Amino acid sequence: MKTFLVLFVSLLVGFQGSQENSVNIYRVEIENGFELYGRNTNYFPVTVELDLDLTNMTSSKGNPIVTTIDGKSEIKLTDLKAKKENASWGMKYNYTFYQGSIFAKHDDNFAYRLPYKKGETHRLDQGYNGSFSHKGDSKYALDFNMKEGTEVYATRQGMVVEIEENYSEGGNDRSLMEKANHVTILHDDGTFAQYSHLKKSGATVKEGQKVRAGDRIGLSGATGFVTGPHLHFTVLKAKKGGGFTSLPIKFATKDGIQQLKEGEDYSGY
Repeated sequence: MKTFLVLFVSLLVGFQGSQENSVNIYRVEIENGFELYGRNTNYFPVTVELDLDLTNMTSSKGNPIVTTIDGKSEIKLTDLKAKKENASWGMKYNYTFYQGSIFAKHDDNFAYRLPYKKGETHRLDQGYNGSFSHKGDSKYALDFNMKEGTEVYATRQGMVVEIEENYSEGGNDRSLMEKANHVTILHDDGTFAQYSHLKKSGATVKEGQKVRAGDRIGLSGATGFVTGPHLHFTVLKAKKGGGFTSLPIKFATKDGIQQLKEGEDYSGY
């Protein structure tokens, strides 16, 4: 019986703001089967969940497949081979992708730098489990009191993977939740730091740029869901299925390495 290939692709995009063609799966034909590859054109890594519906075929990487594709890279996802060469064979698949790697493991021993200039002092207006907005997946976020236009500095080295700086509106209205300007930096361990509520056109870095701890990355503001100017800072890890959860972290301060406490003043160090 002549062999044949049936191919059906169903694409599900797993995070808001992504372009549907930013992550692609393509095939390379081989004898009695083909290889499946994934390509990620974003600067940030993505987690891909691939489900295969196989007819007389086997997958070398099992089924389903959950894996990470680093930013600006491609990987082989699996080899698909016909079980019986003289019988019909084919496959269907669907996949979803979302920002970040669910396999990232935060370096809990790392001490972060405070996100402002050395010698400056800022109060932590809202800390972990803050009553205003730091709940659920955002429970480990931090809000530093900053006048608009205050220079913001990277707390840890990494790569700038996402910038939003086009919004100008801010206020105590949840409809503005998604309108906070921000800079997102990818760390070596696969986690992200996000610096939010920056002023319009307030980023001083570019996507794809590598930064060191202490490099200036933007200017603080009051865009999005805010009651006043401040810097919202959080370290994030991707969750299975999409979205993020915040992580508790420690900072290097003049008083040693510590977790910050709401209502306290801290000087850049």
